[in-house]
Amino acid sequence: MKKENVLFIAMMVGEIMLFLLCGFSLIQCFVFGNFDEDLGGHIIEIIYLFIHLIATAIIFYLSFKAFKQGPSIMNNLMLDEDNNKITSKLITSGILAVLFIAVAIYSTLHVSGLNMPLLDKLSIGLAHDLMNAGYLLFLIAASLFVYPFIFTKPKEPRKYE
Repeated sequence: MKKENVLFIAMMVGEIMLFLLCGFSLIQCFVFGNFDEDLGGHIIEIIYLFIHLIATAIIFYLSFKAFKQGPSIMNNLMLDEDNNKITSKLITSGILAVLFIAVAIYSTLHVSGLNMPLLDKLSIGLAHDLMNAGYLLFLIAASLFVYPFIFTKPKEPRKYE
Protein backbone atom coordinates (compact mmCIF):
# COMPACT_ATOMS: atom_id res chain seq x y z
CA MET A 1 0.00 0.00 0.00
CA LYS A 2 1.29 3.42 -0.87
CA LYS A 3 2.22 5.79 1.94
CA GLU A 4 -0.26 8.34 0.64
CA ASN A 5 -3.09 5.85 1.08
CA VAL A 6 -2.06 5.27 4.69
CA LEU A 7 -2.25 9.05 5.24
CA PHE A 8 -5.75 9.18 3.77
CA ILE A 9 -6.91 6.21 5.86
CA ALA A 10 -5.55 7.95 8.96
CA MET A 11 -7.36 11.13 7.93
CA MET A 12 -10.63 9.24 7.49
CA VAL A 13 -10.30 7.58 10.90
CA GLY A 14 -9.53 10.97 12.46
CA GLU A 15 -12.50 12.55 10.72
CA ILE A 16 -14.83 9.83 11.98
CA MET A 17 -13.59 10.49 15.51
CA LEU A 18 -14.05 14.24 15.02
CA PHE A 19 -17.56 13.66 13.68
CA LEU A 20 -18.39 11.75 16.86
CA LEU A 21 -16.79 14.47 18.98
CA CYS A 22 -18.90 17.11 17.25
CA GLY A 23 -22.03 15.04 17.87
CA PHE A 24 -21.05 14.78 21.53
CA SER A 25 -20.57 18.56 21.64
CA LEU A 26 -24.03 19.07 20.17
CA ILE A 27 -25.55 16.86 22.83
CA GLN A 28 -23.62 18.71 25.54
CA CYS A 29 -24.83 22.06 24.23
CA PHE A 30 -28.46 20.89 24.19
CA VAL A 31 -28.37 19.18 27.58
CA PHE A 32 -26.19 21.56 29.57
CA GLY A 33 -26.84 24.75 27.63
CA ASN A 34 -28.34 27.61 29.55
CA PHE A 35 -31.03 28.92 27.22
CA ASP A 36 -32.18 31.59 29.69
CA GLU A 37 -29.07 33.79 29.58
CA ASP A 38 -28.19 34.31 25.93
CA LEU A 39 -30.55 32.49 23.62
CA GLY A 40 -29.32 34.13 20.41
CA GLY A 41 -25.65 33.37 20.95
CA HIS A 42 -26.37 29.84 22.06
CA ILE A 43 -28.47 29.13 18.98
CA ILE A 44 -25.67 30.45 16.74
CA GLU A 45 -23.17 28.13 18.45
CA ILE A 46 -25.47 25.14 17.92
CA ILE A 47 -26.03 26.10 14.27
CA TYR A 48 -22.26 26.30 13.85
CA LEU A 49 -21.88 22.79 15.26
CA PHE A 50 -24.43 21.49 12.72
CA ILE A 51 -22.51 23.22 9.91
CA HIS A 52 -19.30 21.77 11.35
CA LEU A 53 -20.80 18.26 11.15
CA ILE A 54 -21.59 18.82 7.47
CA ALA A 55 -18.08 20.19 6.82
CA THR A 56 -16.51 17.18 8.52
CA ALA A 57 -18.60 14.85 6.35
CA ILE A 58 -17.52 16.72 3.19
CA ILE A 59 -13.86 16.51 4.21
CA PHE A 60 -14.33 12.78 4.89
CA TYR A 61 -15.75 12.41 1.36
CA LEU A 62 -12.76 14.26 -0.12
CA SER A 63 -10.36 12.04 1.85
CA PHE A 64 -12.15 8.93 0.63
CA LYS A 65 -12.07 10.23 -2.94
CA ALA A 66 -8.34 10.92 -2.63
CA PHE A 67 -7.84 7.39 -1.28
CA LYS A 68 -9.68 5.87 -4.25
CA GLN A 69 -8.63 8.14 -7.13
CA GLY A 70 -5.44 9.78 -5.92
CA PRO A 71 -4.76 13.11 -4.30
CA SER A 72 -5.40 16.10 -6.51
CA ILE A 73 -6.05 18.92 -4.04
CA MET A 74 -2.99 18.17 -1.93
CA ASN A 75 -0.80 17.92 -5.02
CA ASN A 76 -1.96 21.31 -6.20
CA LEU A 77 -1.52 22.91 -2.78
CA MET A 78 1.79 21.48 -1.61
CA LEU A 79 3.78 20.53 -4.73
CA ASP A 80 4.96 22.51 -7.72
CA GLU A 81 4.72 21.40 -11.34
CA ASP A 82 7.84 19.20 -11.00
CA ASN A 83 6.39 17.49 -7.89
CA ASN A 84 8.85 19.22 -5.53
CA LYS A 85 7.92 20.49 -2.08
CA ILE A 86 7.04 24.16 -1.76
CA THR A 87 8.88 25.34 1.34
CA SER A 88 6.71 28.37 2.08
CA LYS A 89 3.57 26.25 2.11
CA LEU A 90 5.25 23.66 4.34
CA ILE A 91 6.14 26.34 6.87
CA THR A 92 2.64 27.84 6.71
CA SER A 93 0.92 24.49 7.24
CA GLY A 94 3.28 23.62 10.10
CA ILE A 95 2.62 26.91 11.89
CA LEU A 96 -1.13 26.56 11.39
CA ALA A 97 -1.05 22.99 12.71
CA VAL A 98 0.69 24.11 15.90
CA LEU A 99 -1.70 27.06 16.32
CA PHE A 100 -4.84 24.96 15.81
CA ILE A 101 -3.74 22.17 18.15
CA ALA A 102 -2.99 24.78 20.83
CA VAL A 103 -6.50 26.25 20.46
CA ALA A 104 -8.03 22.77 20.50
CA ILE A 105 -6.18 21.64 23.62
CA TYR A 106 -6.90 24.92 25.41
CA SER A 107 -10.61 24.58 24.62
CA THR A 108 -10.60 20.90 25.59
CA LEU A 109 -9.18 21.79 28.99
CA HIS A 110 -12.00 24.29 29.48
CA VAL A 111 -14.67 21.85 28.30
CA SER A 112 -13.33 19.17 30.64
CA GLY A 113 -13.90 21.41 33.64
CA LEU A 114 -10.80 23.55 34.19
CA ASN A 115 -11.26 27.30 34.45
CA MET A 116 -9.20 28.74 31.61
CA PRO A 117 -8.58 32.51 31.75
CA LEU A 118 -9.97 33.56 28.38
CA LEU A 119 -12.81 31.07 28.01
CA ASP A 120 -14.33 31.19 31.49
CA LYS A 121 -16.21 34.39 30.64
CA LEU A 122 -17.70 32.89 27.46
CA SER A 123 -20.33 30.21 27.02
CA ILE A 124 -19.54 26.51 27.00
CA GLY A 125 -20.95 26.27 23.48
CA LEU A 126 -18.22 28.55 22.18
CA ALA A 127 -15.59 26.38 23.87
CA HIS A 128 -17.08 23.34 22.12
CA ASP A 129 -17.01 25.24 18.82
CA LEU A 130 -13.36 26.20 19.26
CA MET A 131 -12.44 22.67 20.32
CA ASN A 132 -14.05 21.02 17.29
CA ALA A 133 -12.76 23.58 14.81
CA GLY A 134 -9.26 23.41 16.30
CA TYR A 135 -9.03 19.64 15.99
CA LEU A 136 -10.44 19.55 12.45
CA LEU A 137 -8.20 22.33 11.18
CA PHE A 138 -5.23 20.72 12.92
CA LEU A 139 -5.95 17.46 11.12
CA ILE A 140 -6.10 19.24 7.78
CA ALA A 141 -2.97 21.36 8.39
CA ALA A 142 -0.98 18.40 9.74
CA SER A 143 -1.98 16.27 6.74
CA LEU A 144 -0.93 19.03 4.37
CA PHE A 145 2.38 19.29 6.22
CA VAL A 146 3.07 15.54 6.12
CA TYR A 147 1.94 14.90 2.54
CA PRO A 148 4.99 16.24 0.64
CA PHE A 149 7.32 14.08 2.73
CA ILE A 150 5.52 10.84 1.89
CA PHE A 151 4.64 11.69 -1.71
CA THR A 152 6.16 9.29 -4.23
CA LYS A 153 6.86 10.76 -7.62
CA PRO A 154 5.14 8.91 -10.43
CA LYS A 155 7.43 6.90 -12.62
CA GLU A 156 7.97 8.33 -16.04
CA PRO A 157 7.01 6.03 -18.88
CA ARG A 158 9.86 4.50 -20.80
CA LYS A 159 10.66 6.05 -24.11
CA TYR A 160 11.21 3.49 -26.82
CA GLU A 161 13.29 4.56 -29.75
